[in-house]
Amino acid sequence: MFTMFGTHQAWGEQDCYREKDLVKERCMETIKIGAPYVPPTESCRHTVGQSDMTCICRILTIEELLIVSAAKIVLLAKDCHKPVPAGTKCGSILNMYF
Repeated sequence: MFTMFGTHQAWGEQDCYREKDLVKERCMETIKIGAPYVPPTESCRHTVGQSDMTCICRILTIEELLIVSAAKIVLLAKDCHKPVPAGTKCGSILNMYF
């Protein structure tokens, strides 16, 4: 019974951990804390375009939020035409604007 429940739950979860790692790697200059927001590079834009930014927002950890800004991730998603829907939680913030 437990195995069936665990398998069903895994099917229902979306896996965007690799996408999150790629966005962090290729967009760090844009999303890092302690620096102004800078326009994303072409490589960053391409990565965001291939990523589920809503899922990435949902799985940000507390440790990651010490390095990257959830607000900048929301802005990055908007700039790359992959907006996080208004009312969606991104890390520790609630996206109220886009």
